[in-house]
Amino acid sequence: MAEKIRILFLSANPWNTSRILVDKEAREIFERLEEGPCRDKFELHKHAAIRPGDLHRLLMKYKPTIVHFSGHGSKNCKIILEGTHGRGKQVDPQGLVDLFRFSSQHVRLVLLNACFTSPQASALAGVIDYSIGISKAIGDRAGVAFAGGFYRALGFGKAVPEAFASAKAELRLTKTPRSKGIELFVRRGIDEMATVSIADTHGLDNSPNPLGLGFKELRAKDATEDQARCFQSTTVERSFILKQTREGIESATTIFETSAVSYVRFSWSRPRELCLKPDMKWTPRLPDRDEGNCKYDQGSRSGRSRKALPRKTTIASLPARRRSPPV
Repeated sequence: MAEKIRILFLSANPWNTSRILVDKEAREIFERLEEGPCRDKFELHKHAAIRPGDLHRLLMKYKPTIVHFSGHGSKNCKIILEGTHGRGKQVDPQGLVDLFRFSSQHVRLVLLNACFTSPQASALAGVIDYSIGISKAIGDRAGVAFAGGFYRALGFGKAVPEAFASAKAELRLTKTPRSKGIELFVRRGIDEMATVSIADTHGLDNSPNPLGLGFKELRAKDATEDQARCFQSTTVERSFILKQTREGIESATTIFETSAVSYVRFSWSRPRELCLKPDMKWTPRLPDRDEGNCKYDQGSRSGRSRKALPRKTTIASLPARRRSPPV
């Protein structure tokens, strides 16, 4: 019997943050997976009120292929988990990268469905094949709709880039508000234009057949030739091209473009290794304070709760008082 693809669904909604639909999102993922013909290949495990100390234990217990986080992200680009007495606690980004580096043998996709998580997802792309983050404030309904569309495509046997493009196209089709800023990051050496799904390649690392060995060699290969890179954000795409142009990219040519995704081929003016040294890596900029037009209201995944405004008292709002009869 083939080993199933385990999806570890983690959620955190501390009491000092706004209420979001984490339970509805988990149900949406389960129902969308059940629609596809590959539904029997997936196995969903849900854990709520996650604390930082729970992450390592759950990763070792389930050995998931997909890790999905539903919750809040702070303005300084850190995810928020449960802390002492149910209050929110921000997670160190580098510590999260080190944790997933330890689990990179089985984790292939990390989806951070929370605001301002693109820098964290970009850092995880150094150790995980695929990571998804959000560069700005996203609405609660948009987060749930994206998750449903993404896992529905996986249930129909689509590859991660195709499932990502399908979910983005569905958001545009339904005109879901506050749904911009969702980005896909791919690890260096992974073919972004591949059409092989996770369901088809799952278990190849541990199989003794030549196909499994070929897949391990493909993942370990240090590609030095030109590769197509996929970008979903105009701001991030421009920043990346300008930064890398000063570090060795000669030209960038768009080879395929749709309303949901763009594929760009780079021509390198000097060896790739010189362009991607650790001290030359592109790091995404922090979001501006007013970026995303986030008001931190009910249903926002930004990790802030709405403060109660002082009540204005007018003469018209005062209750009428009856005069007491004369004695």
